[in-house]
Amino acid sequence: MTDAEEPRPDPTAGAGRPSPASALARLEALGGSKKLSRWDRPPDPHDWRWVVGNLGRTLITIGMLMFAFVGYQLWGTGIQEARSQDQLAQDFNQAIHDAGLDTTTTGTGTTPGTGTVSGTAVDTTPTTVANPAEQVFPTGIAPGDAIATIAIPAIGVNKYVVAGVSVKDLRKGVGHFPNTPFPGQLGNAAIAGHRTTYGQPFYRLDKLHKGDEIKISTILGGSYVYMVTSIEEVGKNDYHVISDSNPKKATLTLVTCTPIGTASRRLVVHAALDTARSSQVGKPTLYYGQEPSTVVTTAPPGETPAGGTAEGGSATAESVVPGSNLPATLTTTPGGSTSDGSNPDQAAGFNTPTDAFNQGWFADGRAWPHVIGWGLLLMAVCLGAYQLAKRQRRLWLGFLVGMVPFVVVLYFFFENVNRMLPAAI
Repeated sequence: MTDAEEPRPDPTAGAGRPSPASALARLEALGGSKKLSRWDRPPDPHDWRWVVGNLGRTLITIGMLMFAFVGYQLWGTGIQEARSQDQLAQDFNQAIHDAGLDTTTTGTGTTPGTGTVSGTAVDTTPTTVANPAEQVFPTGIAPGDAIATIAIPAIGVNKYVVAGVSVKDLRKGVGHFPNTPFPGQLGNAAIAGHRTTYGQPFYRLDKLHKGDEIKISTILGGSYVYMVTSIEEVGKNDYHVISDSNPKKATLTLVTCTPIGTASRRLVVHAALDTARSSQVGKPTLYYGQEPSTVVTTAPPGETPAGGTAEGGSATAESVVPGSNLPATLTTTPGGSTSDGSNPDQAAGFNTPTDAFNQGWFADGRAWPHVIGWGLLLMAVCLGAYQLAKRQRRLWLGFLVGMVPFVVVLYFFFENVNRMLPAAI
């Protein structure tokens, strides 16, 4: 090329990201008076500043995602629980309608859900019932089905109760331990609920006092008023608070985690039935009239067989009750002993953790594929939004188009991550 020849234009100019030379030339042409668009800037040199800058952006992004996950825990899980409660309301009302029942009391006094305690002296001593009634359950009750309503006016609780206390069951609301008598029957009926997530049904359970009312209406048509007798904190493996039961008296136990945000201990509320203001008490029935089978496996000390934890070398294997949808476990009688006459505190089937609060880290291995899948989809949404913004040279357009799919995918990503965390976190 001679001095007279014009320089040839760069064939790559204008295609994709401009070269540093062309970007500088444009800046000089503008007289340096205007700032270059982010799409026209030359790439940053990959020195220590570049490393520190990207590390800072990554940490900020992680922090924002953690704040978003906290928001999901507090409010997102509440949305799930509210949807489930709406469906449970329909199922419960339909069950009552199909059976031709109502939930009004047959005793004297107020109707559960509407009345108050008159006077200042409240007798919370459990009353012995001499002639309990036979109660027939609907066939095919499965874990997660609506079986009752619970109202605690003193702390503003009004929820539907489901059968079972697994992680999946308690996402719908409060759950009934199926290996304890049904509410309104002789013996100790036990109910568990979350304290910080999924609607926080038992968040203020520690605010109850002796004499406060707990009102329960069941799918069998009965309505019952229990009076709080005591509140205590116990260890997370102290299952005697559930199994201890007087076969001649109707009592109720409410269980949740404590302190708030952890599952290290259990907050337990004990209550006794007020027979004068309740429907007729029934004979104790476990597993809603279904017959469970006892399946016990032996494991070496310190090892955990499938479906439980090893204590004293034994645990219960995961199985299903023949002819039903309920998990099998060692049954307990209202008197506090198991079906084979042994102590429930020493019985492998009952001592095995059966409630959602005992789920540890990464307990739900089936969540891994879902977490990975939704995570990859989340990355694809972000990348697609960035490429759109780059092509149109409009950063706001990428944010506008990608925001809705990003939030939707992030919600389902969090939902599956939550399956792998302890229930109290």
